[in-house]
Amino acid sequence: MGGISVFILLSILMSVFFVFLIIAVIIGIYILINYIFESIFLHTIAKENHYKYPITSWIPFYNKCILGRIADKKGLGIALSIIEIFSLILIIISYRITTLPGVMNTIIFLLIILLLILSFIFNLVLSHSIMKKVTLKFADFLTILNVLTLGFSRSIILFIMRNRKELR
Repeated sequence: MGGISVFILLSILMSVFFVFLIIAVIIGIYILINYIFESIFLHTIAKENHYKYPITSWIPFYNKCILGRIADKKGLGIALSIIEIFSLILIIISYRITTLPGVMNTIIFLLIILLLILSFIFNLVLSHSIMKKVTLKFADFLTILNVLTLGFSRSIILFIMRNRKELR
């Protein structure tokens, strides 16, 4: 009888692991799609505006500086780059170092959440500035759509706006 209960317990644990694995894959796909669409948008705008090295729009973290330059908010773009670098470092630390005390893990977790919320807000502000340049009427609606889709539509909307003359 004990073997059956262990089998049931292990199958429940494997189910929970499988759910977390699916969530991790979905998050990875979400990040990749956002990165590709945003980089294509930035590369197109950089080429149209005759930036010296438009290929730098494909460099992770630096592309946020370019996004800030396009939105006429350079400082916010640099701050967003720093926030995203710092949050990645904290995620790596929390994943790799398992010997930290429980309080330290909690602090790191709360910092990661705070930095991700700040990153989301800064991305929304930069995107809203760009959308106001292109379409003043619908910028607020598109920003609300970005919030409701948790930022997924942001890079797609920017991708669609990449060939607009207002961004040149």
